[in-house]
Amino acid sequence: MREQLAFSAEDLQSALVGLRDYAAEGFIISTCNRVEIGGLLPDDVDGPATLVGFLASRHSVPAELLTPHLYLFTGEAAAQHLFRLAAGLDSMVLGEEQIQTQLKSALAAAQQAGMAGQMISRLLQHALAVGKLVRTETGIARQHLSVVSVALDIARERLGELAGRRVLVLGAGRMAELALKHLRGEHATVTLANRSPERAAALTASYGAATLPFAQIEQGLADADVVLSCTAAPNYVLTADMAVRAMAGREGELILLDLAVPRDVEPLAAAVPGVRLWDVDSLQAICDTNRATRAAEVNHAEQLVAGEVAKFQQWWNEQGVVPTIRALRGRAEAIRTAELQRTLSRMPNLSAQEQAAIGALSAAIVNKLLHQPIATLKDHRDGELVSAVHELFQLGCAK
Repeated sequence: MREQLAFSAEDLQSALVGLRDYAAEGFIISTCNRVEIGGLLPDDVDGPATLVGFLASRHSVPAELLTPHLYLFTGEAAAQHLFRLAAGLDSMVLGEEQIQTQLKSALAAAQQAGMAGQMISRLLQHALAVGKLVRTETGIARQHLSVVSVALDIARERLGELAGRRVLVLGAGRMAELALKHLRGEHATVTLANRSPERAAALTASYGAATLPFAQIEQGLADADVVLSCTAAPNYVLTADMAVRAMAGREGELILLDLAVPRDVEPLAAAVPGVRLWDVDSLQAICDTNRATRAAEVNHAEQLVAGEVAKFQQWWNEQGVVPTIRALRGRAEAIRTAELQRTLSRMPNLSAQEQAAIGALSAAIVNKLLHQPIATLKDHRDGELVSAVHELFQLGCAK
């Protein structure tokens, strides 16, 4: 299901433009193990159903088939989920940092599509700040904290070590670059293949790896001990038949690490003798173990997230009453100014200093009178309260 709902990099802008028909502001996160749609919709609209409708329509999947596989968050719960996500608490690999880059990309894409206004921009920027805070204040990001590093740990366990081994990396995106970073210093023979020779050359030049024409990946498969595949291809890059040919006449295991969504490796390849295949889902048990060993850090991180959610919710609530507060201040200031001018006109002998003192006094009185009503409006985003303020102070219809 996740594969059916994934958004490719090429399709993302078009999808965000399409999201305009469903939400005033919004964003899309599509990674190797999650697809998320965020949207800003009016309170009187069924937001979750609307966004499910977008997802179903975009991928031509009936909404009733999607619903059992979805999680839905609204209001404060949506902010909490996003903050936990940025902190690495909702990632398959606890504390992994790649989600920060993915969130930055989601924000940039939403801005490019004109879908990140004040509210969504503030939400995502605050989420990124929470992610940084949690990683700074806790030890949640210690040790190996990415799907790539966990996958390579598996290869080390199976092969003893990677020194002297031949590793083939397929793809040239962020995950492929992360793999090259982890492999640097392993003393392995690393080769990278990508459909764009220019991108492959630029990446391998930075990490001292070799390049292989993408058309020759079957030969690379036959020569490799480990294949880490993370392309954005819509179909299988490595098939079971290719695995059969690669194992012909060779000794030892062939480790296939499929980190792509949609999958790069045909699942039937796992049935080929000598082939060991791990995909994103099969890494879950290992990641769960990592999570269990960091329970104390998780508790600390959850507390930090809760505090930041409260701060964000206060800001969010204030935005709903800002027009009312602005109108209330404007009404009070208009009355103050009119009365001040009327009073000063009757006292022409006052010095400029005395006039300024009276003006300051009137402003102070107004500010003190408004302080508690404004504070109450900020603390309680209540439609009836807002309506009462408009009626009491004759602020007009705009709320």
